[in-house]
Amino acid sequence: MKPFEKRSWSIPVWFVVFGVVCLLTVLSGYWLFQVQDARLVGIVSGLFTGLLLYGLALIPQTYIFLELERYKSIGVKALLDNRHDQSYYRPLVAGAREFVWVTGASTTRFIEDFLDPLSDNATLLEAMRSNTRLTVRLLIPDDEYMKLEARSRFAAKAEKLKTLKSQLGNRFELRRFNDWARHSFVVVDGDIIGGPIFDSDNSKHAPAVHVDGSKPFARKYRDYFETLWGDSVPYN
Repeated sequence: MKPFEKRSWSIPVWFVVFGVVCLLTVLSGYWLFQVQDARLVGIVSGLFTGLLLYGLALIPQTYIFLELERYKSIGVKALLDNRHDQSYYRPLVAGAREFVWVTGASTTRFIEDFLDPLSDNATLLEAMRSNTRLTVRLLIPDDEYMKLEARSRFAAKAEKLKTLKSQLGNRFELRRFNDWARHSFVVVDGDIIGGPIFDSDNSKHAPAVHVDGSKPFARKYRDYFETLWGDSVPYN
């Protein structure tokens, strides 16, 4: 057990604001009953009334603050209506320093958006060229566990995958596992953005959650990826 003097606490800003407002309300109320100058009575009473009303208005908002703290405690950074949001992913991918892991039904959209050698805006490919320590892992199902549309999209990327492999060597790996894809998510260093794979062509419009990779919720996804990766077969 840590000694008392070495312990630390994280106090939410809203809690501090609420505490300060309550303290000022009490002090202004006490001052109001002590003031003798008639000219100050109006000023102090106005101050007391304003602080009291503001404090009362904050009370119902504390529920919202508590809910936000609960989401923050499990690492939630954002909720996305559509996981195929290039503008949201791009800054994260561009800032990758160590690794990027991707899994899904085929990962072809991710390749098109960030790894296409023929694109003028291949964000991840540019990051890998400028940072020789950055590695990428793609993990997808075998053909028998891919729908026809996904299988066709992946087959169409065969030449681009060969080009990426020749350019990046062992820093770019693609493996295939013997099961259906249950989740689609991207791991970028300490961040995870993921969501479900629906049994429909509109799966790309499914929602997603952005989570701090160091939290238990996100570590489950990372463990899931590493388990599949260990049981998968390299793609040639």
